[in-house]
Amino acid sequence: MKLKAPFPYFGGKSRIAHTIWKKLGNVKHYIEPFFGSGAVLLARPNYIPGTHTETVNDKDGFVCNVWRSLIFMPDETARWCDWPVNHADLMARRQALLKNEEYLLENLIKDEKWCDPVLAGYWIWAASCWIGSGLTRPNAIPKISSKGLGVHSLAYMSCKRPHIAHGGKNIHAKCQIPHILDGGKGINTHVNIYDYLKKLQTRLRYVRVVCGDWSRVCGGDWQDGIGICGIFFDPPYSDKAGRDNSIYHVESTDVAHDVRKWAIPRGDKETYRIVIAGYEGEHNELEKYGWGKIGWTATRGYSSSDNDNRKKERLWCSPHCIKDTFL
Repeated sequence: MKLKAPFPYFGGKSRIAHTIWKKLGNVKHYIEPFFGSGAVLLARPNYIPGTHTETVNDKDGFVCNVWRSLIFMPDETARWCDWPVNHADLMARRQALLKNEEYLLENLIKDEKWCDPVLAGYWIWAASCWIGSGLTRPNAIPKISSKGLGVHSLAYMSCKRPHIAHGGKNIHAKCQIPHILDGGKGINTHVNIYDYLKKLQTRLRYVRVVCGDWSRVCGGDWQDGIGICGIFFDPPYSDKAGRDNSIYHVESTDVAHDVRKWAIPRGDKETYRIVIAGYEGEHNELEKYGWGKIGWTATRGYSSSDNDNRKKERLWCSPHCIKDTFL
């Protein structure tokens, strides 16, 4: 079975993951500082547990808590995300998530093995019922036609209704999980959620999940200490991208520039293979330093502007990535 995150996530790179791995190769140490849905790591070919070292990070405590919980307590996590769609429960669980965000972050940062499977289950379930952005943003209201995202036109309340359409983003039957079939938009066959999360646990068993700023896993020059290091950067796209700047719970329109500056000197090292995702024009500066560029087209989104942007997707690959035909 092809493994995917058990929740919807804007901007995932599953469609281009195979190309990213062709450029990185079978690296000893893989690092993903903006982990999100984990689509690239989960698509890694020829992974050998105990031989390859994998380190991931996300600044969003809700996302980090989900991945930790899937590693350490998958059954308890499954228990709380195996839940029928219910608007009252969606609002109650959303409030629980908002109330406990600081508690989550404090403990996730303090202890690398800490997790809260109840809140992880709440978040997976709620994210699968919610449309667009704003799930964990207080007083969020629906956005009907913003750049980069779209929501159901009937979601006009200050707190959105759950999405219960069969082909939409939801958990709509017992023992089902969202977004692993049908192009990531809902599920059409029965899958036991407990078994599926156990499969994710098996794959993620040796992955180190860090919570915080991306510099927590990219500070210093230690990353290649055990061999060739492959790093995939998928930061929130910058102010040059012309995207909606309220897509993610933890937003930034300048961190992509910081990533580029960090990557330029390290790209010259033979022990570093770096791939950076962005829109055309964001990181063209890298090409002056011998970086290659690959163009690709993302899947269609809800809005027309999103569909225009999907053709602007690019990957910039450092000079010591495995050679191939560049755009």
